[in-house]
Amino acid sequence: MKFANVLIAVMLLMFLSLSGLAQEVSAPKSKSWDLTGRVQVQHLFDNDTESDAARTNNGFRIRRGRFQISSHLNDNVSAKFQIEVRDNSPNLKDAEAKVKILKHHYLRFGQFKVPVWREELRSSGSLLLVERSAAAEFLADSYLSARHVGLEFGGKIGDNVNFAANYSNGAGEGGREDAGRTKGDVVNNGKMLSGRVNLAAGKALQFGVSGVMNSLGNQIGDVDNTGSVTVIAPDFGVYLPSGFDIEGGLALGSFSKDFLGSSEDISFQLFDVTARWKSKLKTPLQNLGGIDAFELAAGVSNVDPNTDLDNDEVMYFRFGPAVYFGKNARLQVNGEIDQPAADELDSALKVRSQLTINL
Repeated sequence: MKFANVLIAVMLLMFLSLSGLAQEVSAPKSKSWDLTGRVQVQHLFDNDTESDAARTNNGFRIRRGRFQISSHLNDNVSAKFQIEVRDNSPNLKDAEAKVKILKHHYLRFGQFKVPVWREELRSSGSLLLVERSAAAEFLADSYLSARHVGLEFGGKIGDNVNFAANYSNGAGEGGREDAGRTKGDVVNNGKMLSGRVNLAAGKALQFGVSGVMNSLGNQIGDVDNTGSVTVIAPDFGVYLPSGFDIEGGLALGSFSKDFLGSSEDISFQLFDVTARWKSKLKTPLQNLGGIDAFELAAGVSNVDPNTDLDNDEVMYFRFGPAVYFGKNARLQVNGEIDQPAADELDSALKVRSQLTINL
C-alpha cells in the first residue's frame, strides 16, 4: 500500500509539472516527449447475486488509471513507458523500445501486446463495448494474447499489408524467465511464437489472421509435462464512413495432451462479432455536459472450452448505448447476458457502466 501511494504521488507531481507544456515536453536525452493518460470509472450491477449473499452485487471501481510517457530519442529510436493503477494496485503495462529499420520495418523490445486478436489490439480507451469479449478474455487467460515480455519484428509490405512476428516468454505481464527463475507451468525454458498479417482492402475493409504456439509445462528431473497450446485466429474489420463499424473473429486452438496429462488433446473454439453505430449531433447539448455524439453497440460471443464435450459452451450477449462529451470522453452503459448451454445452469444478467476520459 505504501508503494502504491508513493507511486501515485510521483505520477501526480509529474503530471502537474509537465501539464503546462502540453505536447511540447522535452528532455535532454530525447528529441521529444509525449505525455498521455486515461481514467476509467466503472459501475457493475449483477442481477444474479442476491442482496443478502456473501458477495456484493453492485458498486463502483477504478477500472483503469493510466499514465504513459512516449519518448522519441531520434528519428529511428523511440520508447514508451506506461503504468496503470487499478483498484489502488499499480502495475507496469508497457515498457518498450522500438528501432526503425529498412524504412518501413521495425524491431521492438520489452513488454507490450503480442500481435494476436483484433479486439485485443484495440486500445482500451476506444473499445466498441465497455469490456473486451469473453473470447478475448479466454485467449488472454490462456497466455495466447495480451502483454508478454519479448521482441518483435514487423512492418509494412506495400500500402495495404502489415505484419508482425513475435518471440516472447509467453508468461504474461511481468513474466520473467531469465536464468534462475523457479519453474512452473507457465514460467519455463519454453517460449511463445506469435505472428499476424493484416490486409487492408481500402479504408473500409480489413482482414487479418493471427497464429500462436506457446510452450507450457516443464521437465524437472523425471517429471515431464512439457507441451504446448496453439491457436489460429482469423478476424475482420468493417469501418464505413456512415459511422457503422463491425469487428469479428474466430479462434480455433488446442491444449496438448502432454501438458494436460490427458489421453487426447483438448480443442477449443471461440467466436465474437461486435458492431457499433455512431452519429454526431448537429449541435452539442451544453446543458448536458456538452454531449455531441451518441452510439449504439452490440456483440455476441461464444466460448467452447472443449469441443469434444456437449453443453459446456457459453453464449454471451452484450448491448447498450453511449454518449460522447467531445472526442476524449465517453459514457457507456452495457447490458451483459451470459447464457450457458447446460440446462442445469441459469442465465445471468449484468449491467456495466463506464466513464472513460483519455487525457
